[in-house]
Amino acid sequence: MELWQAAAIAFAGYLGWIATPWLGGQPIGWYVFGRPLIAGTIVGLILGDLPTGMMIGATINALYIGAVTPGGAMAADLNFAGYVGTALAMLTKVSPEVAVTLAVPLGLVGTFTWQFFATVGVFFAHAADRYAEKANIPGLTFMLMGAPQILAFILRFVPAFLVIYYGAPIANNLVAYIPDWLTKALTVIGGMLPALGMAVLLKMLNKDNRYMAFFLLGFLAVAALELPILPVSVAGVALALINLIYTSETSQREA
Repeated sequence: MELWQAAAIAFAGYLGWIATPWLGGQPIGWYVFGRPLIAGTIVGLILGDLPTGMMIGATINALYIGAVTPGGAMAADLNFAGYVGTALAMLTKVSPEVAVTLAVPLGLVGTFTWQFFATVGVFFAHAADRYAEKANIPGLTFMLMGAPQILAFILRFVPAFLVIYYGAPIANNLVAYIPDWLTKALTVIGGMLPALGMAVLLKMLNKDNRYMAFFLLGFLAVAALELPILPVSVAGVALALINLIYTSETSQREA
């Protein structure tokens, strides 16, 4: 791996982190560029293998598809799992399923980093209050914008760069020593984890078990009948609209 490639991936990870405002803040930076699917695409472009990057990113994204960050409460750092996990998986040439098992501990480490950042941010806020009382505009601006971004760069760019640049050769050696049975076990576990992510999403979205009928129809169409996902999705939208029309008319008659 070239030095600039590790730096570019780490910098992209920094730009898409939850604490940085450069790509539109949380609505765009975190919830778009911080998603593993987008991260995998960017990593694939940088490493010169876009299809593999997208496949690995999409597989990792499936695990976290139901993950949200309400009020900054982060269960897993999707950004760190997506950028660093995809890069390590591509450099070690493991399957997307094994990449998911790599991404899980990376996401946990990223969560600890975010918690540390949020904790230290309290001191910046108190320092900003003191500068505000003294009408010190430069000091107030630095404590609100400068210091947090310096800390965010240190906490996100530096560890991501070190893990990708220096960790890839170590990970390559580790992969070479992993026995086949363990690789197969990791592949099976990694294949199950996206199903867990989908289950979490369904649990969050489905408030009425009767609507599971739509999901079951879609599942049968794709898994059993092997129909393309896009037409099945369009048919699902049509069924949802028909259901909306029917329920609206029923409510109007009852009123």
